[in-house]
Amino acid sequence: ASVLLKQSPGLLDTILDGCWSSVGKQRGRQELSIGTGCDDIAIVEHELLHALGIWHEQSRTDRDNYVTIQWLNIEEGKEYNFKKNTLQESDSLNVPYDNLSLMHYSSKAFQKAPGLNTIIPKDPHFMDIIGQRLDISELDRVQLNRMYRCKDVT
Repeated sequence: ASVLLKQSPGLLDTILDGCWSSVGKQRGRQELSIGTGCDDIAIVEHELLHALGIWHEQSRTDRDNYVTIQWLNIEEGKEYNFKKNTLQESDSLNVPYDNLSLMHYSSKAFQKAPGLNTIIPKDPHFMDIIGQRLDISELDRVQLNRMYRCKDVT
């Protein structure tokens, strides 16, 4: 079941199961789900960044230089969440890899058992930081500004 919250050209806000959005502008209406348990401001920001065209940080083509994916620790059927994008699918716009990104999964995202890491940063200082849901990072802002050709703001 879905409940219509607000309609605007190209974006349809609904309450469905889970927290999710398509990435970037879609044909017709784009659904954005802010379901039960998704009402934290940083989760809403995360899904809105998807709607604006930002992919998960660990999906970047250069991610293997910064993190290691532990494929054997990922819950069966959830491996697609760790797919690496091609250059045609996404462009980092020359923004450096961002372990502080609101768009980065946590080290335990989609773990098949408690305590298993699914993402290990090459720099161990970021182990408990990746996946933060406090606010968009400075590099998230830079990427968004470049994507929409906005002036850089401080």
